[in-house]
Amino acid sequence: MPNGGALRPVALVLLLVLSTSSGLLAPTEEAGVDDVERGAPVFFELQPDTYRTLAGTYEHAVAQDDRGPYADSRLGRFDDQGLLLDRPLSESMLTPRADLRLVIVDLEMPLTVARQELGDVQGIVVREYIAPSGLLLQAPPSAFSALDGMAAVRSVHDVPAAMFLDDSLLDVLLLSGGEAALQGTELRIEGWRDADGPTSVVDLQHGLDFLRQDLDDVAPHALEPRQSIDDGRWRGDLATLDMLGLLLQPSLMWVGPEPTFAIANDNARQHMEVSAVANGFTTSLNGSGIVVAVADSGLDADHGDFGTRVISNADVVGDGSTADKHSGHGTHVACTVLGDGSRGGYAGVAPQAELIFQAMENDNNGQFLSPSLNYILNQAYSQGARIHTNSWGSSQASDQGKYTSSAEDIDDRTAAYDRTHANQEGLLVLFAAGNDGPGTGTVGAPSTAKNTLTVGNHQNRYNGAPDTMMSGSSRGPTDDGRIKPDVVAPGGYVRSCRAQEAGDTGSATWSNQYYLEYTGTSMATPNAAGAAALIREYLVEIALRPEPQGALIKALLILGAEDMGTRNIPNDDEGWGRVNLRDTLAPSGGRGIWVDDRSLLSSTGQSKSYVFNVSASSSPFKVVLAWSDERGSRFSSTQLVNDLDLEVTSPDGTTYLGNVFSNGRSIQAGSRDTLNNVEVVLIDAAQQGIWEVKVKDANHAGSRSQPYSIAVSGQGVNDLRPDPLVVPDSFVMDVSIPQVGDPVAITSEVMNMGNVKAEAVDVVLLVDGTELDRTTVDLFPGTIRSMPWSWTPTVAGTSEVIVRVDPDDVMDEVQENNNDLIIQVNVSAPGVKVSAVDPELRLESSIQTTSSWNITLTNTALIGTNASLAAGESTRLNDGSMPGWYVGLTLANFSLEGRGEDFVTVTVVHQARPAPGTYTIPLTGLDVDNGVTYPYNLTLVVPPLPEAVFTLDYSVVPVHPLDPTTFQFTLTNDGNGPIGYDLFLESPTGWSAGFDNLGSEPGATSGSTGLMDKIASRAVNVTVVPPPAKTVAGAERT
Repeated sequence: MPNGGALRPVALVLLLVLSTSSGLLAPTEEAGVDDVERGAPVFFELQPDTYRTLAGTYEHAVAQDDRGPYADSRLGRFDDQGLLLDRPLSESMLTPRADLRLVIVDLEMPLTVARQELGDVQGIVVREYIAPSGLLLQAPPSAFSALDGMAAVRSVHDVPAAMFLDDSLLDVLLLSGGEAALQGTELRIEGWRDADGPTSVVDLQHGLDFLRQDLDDVAPHALEPRQSIDDGRWRGDLATLDMLGLLLQPSLMWVGPEPTFAIANDNARQHMEVSAVANGFTTSLNGSGIVVAVADSGLDADHGDFGTRVISNADVVGDGSTADKHSGHGTHVACTVLGDGSRGGYAGVAPQAELIFQAMENDNNGQFLSPSLNYILNQAYSQGARIHTNSWGSSQASDQGKYTSSAEDIDDRTAAYDRTHANQEGLLVLFAAGNDGPGTGTVGAPSTAKNTLTVGNHQNRYNGAPDTMMSGSSRGPTDDGRIKPDVVAPGGYVRSCRAQEAGDTGSATWSNQYYLEYTGTSMATPNAAGAAALIREYLVEIALRPEPQGALIKALLILGAEDMGTRNIPNDDEGWGRVNLRDTLAPSGGRGIWVDDRSLLSSTGQSKSYVFNVSASSSPFKVVLAWSDERGSRFSSTQLVNDLDLEVTSPDGTTYLGNVFSNGRSIQAGSRDTLNNVEVVLIDAAQQGIWEVKVKDANHAGSRSQPYSIAVSGQGVNDLRPDPLVVPDSFVMDVSIPQVGDPVAITSEVMNMGNVKAEAVDVVLLVDGTELDRTTVDLFPGTIRSMPWSWTPTVAGTSEVIVRVDPDDVMDEVQENNNDLIIQVNVSAPGVKVSAVDPELRLESSIQTTSSWNITLTNTALIGTNASLAAGESTRLNDGSMPGWYVGLTLANFSLEGRGEDFVTVTVVHQARPAPGTYTIPLTGLDVDNGVTYPYNLTLVVPPLPEAVFTLDYSVVPVHPLDPTTFQFTLTNDGNGPIGYDLFLESPTGWSAGFDNLGSEPGATSGSTGLMDKIASRAVNVTVVPPPAKTVAGAERT
């Protein structure tokens, strides 16, 4: 938030993304093109059970990160040998920052663990992740010595000042006089980010070494004039010749040119002269209860089509006005989202949604200005917006495909607000792709953000609609190869509200008093935003899914998206296709939709699986995985932080990986996607049977667990049947080989892989066809229950043990062939048995150093065998420690007749006064001939054992016959632990004695030492009083 509560604008001349690149001129109404062939609205009924909740099964496996031993930065590659530059730099720009180091994380150490261990070092903070193995650390310089020898650290590197200066400025500094030439250039300087967003302050301490600075104190020395646009962000004209000195400041993270943007209305489309199509979709949904934020030029709030639904109309640039005086762009965009058409019939997609508007145009000069996106998104979310749409972007060719500071803002805020498990409510941010097509790699920043829904532009009316891409729509991919745009929406010749005060509407291709027609991704994006509002409304009000993630709405838009023209999704033109709200909300052909946006993956190797019974063959099966990834870094050459993978396995075992496509459909083989945070599998004609969908955490580099959203559509996916089964590999016995007559404890697990609750499921234990036990359980979808069983074998040999679900076949299940878990168990009659009359002994004396047991070794078989007895290490159960006691046996090898016995004494030699506790001595009897072992434990209980030692200077205490005598002795606790002692004095007849410092008062004949530590001593004073002397009559005492 700007200081002092005032809004501080930054002069960002923003591109309102109306298309400019096409050479085609659309006809005006006066040119003879009419609208009579316009198609009827598409209407479809909504069913309350279209969406269902997925309940999957977690697998908590541990896997090594899939990454190389290097970090690919914007300057080049860091590896064990150092930094290999991939661009020229001036010598001064190679000066290292004293407060920063780049660490290459050891490949054996998970990045999540490395982050924690490094962050636990006093004074060190992890600032950035530079893929695939780099972490950028900041600290007082003395703290970096702690990195030496850390298991997490493979190598440590200095970081040059050039890392923090924009490429265009680095190029200038290569020229003679370059630093002087930059004087007066409008720049933006930025500080670091913490968990809450941008910050101006660095405050780190390691011992007595401090690193403290505020960027607000740096800005006056670097920029003049200057302006604060957010916490830790300033813009202004460069006023220092010491660029290197500026870059070395600890509070500074970035210096770059102030972004420049421009308005570009389309007035060049002439030859598409066919009928228009309906704009958007008509459903029983209308956006009621949904709040959409629009950041744009300004708003004609009293146009009429907004009614009373404008919650807030905020000036976010400080010009004192929210009017739409120039192109009317903001009014047109907002009305496309949610206008009600009351002025003449051109209604928006969500005509009852409410509006938060953020005016970004300076009415004095028509420039598009912007505070930081961090500020804009936080403001809108705090006022209730859960969808935020933006029809503007950078006009600089150098920003095309680039991951910028604004892109970082989008990813940071959406990742935070999509943490619905942490009481957030989800936020979907939409951005126009731009109008610099048709060339590849022209998608403009900040629509290059990972988590935004980036929208391209297809024709909305006239010839070719809706399957014709508008030529000017910007194309992907991003610089790091990610798929953009995500979808395309109607953006060609869109009719929407006309701002009455707008004075520069000449680029409109049609207009009347209240409406006009514009073209561009500016128009496509609000159409997609309106669709997103309807999806959120459906999720909240009909599907009763509160607080859906923005990533879920994004996934659902892609789930319903339709490939345009030739089958070739995903592609750089349309991404995953054009928005088809009908296929998102009401798929045809009996297909159902299942969603999950309440699951988390927190470490590499973890996964969650879902099972679906596709009930009809040859129908489409589509899965979309999307997640709001943690913020990337402009310092890194790739931006994916937490890399999740989508794997879909068909009934015949064929596995399809996310985003491995050919001719618009998934194919086998290929490599997993390591770039995108959207992954899709699309099967045109799915086999009937059980499909498994798995979401895997393939490489977790972020600092937090990763929530994700998944949406699945297919024939029979909404098959509401349970599927209880016994979990494979869950059968466990407490002994490896049971013996006849010995009880065996068994555990197994059952779970419900179906989509609804399995009620009153019978589960039985069968041994050799005989039912031994039965229990009944309820199982919710995805629930696992542990089942305990007991069995005492009666015959030797191989027994068939079966845990069976639904033994009476009374339940209609998804699969009927997965109800049994069958285990073959070998029951041993041959073997030896170890026993003792009393396996537990109690140590009675503190000076005792040995303990012995009489052991019987019995051959349980009817024929003779050779046997042995071995003893293991003694263990103190209280803490698991091993005291290292010697264990001796009088005999170790035996030859036993059938059912014969032999006897052996086991002796443990321990120190005097061992620590109190319970000790186990493991014995193992072995039937040598048959290879059958029999474990047996002896127990030695050592209680607290008192042992008091008295020390006195005299063997006989001399006392005065007439006067009291005081002497002292020392009491030492020589027991095996903390012990207290009660002492009593007995005096000869006539004499009296008492403790001076032990009893409740001097002279007491008893007292307590209180609890004394082992080997602790206490001095005790005693006073002895002789009996009164008797004087003979007539005698005198002298």
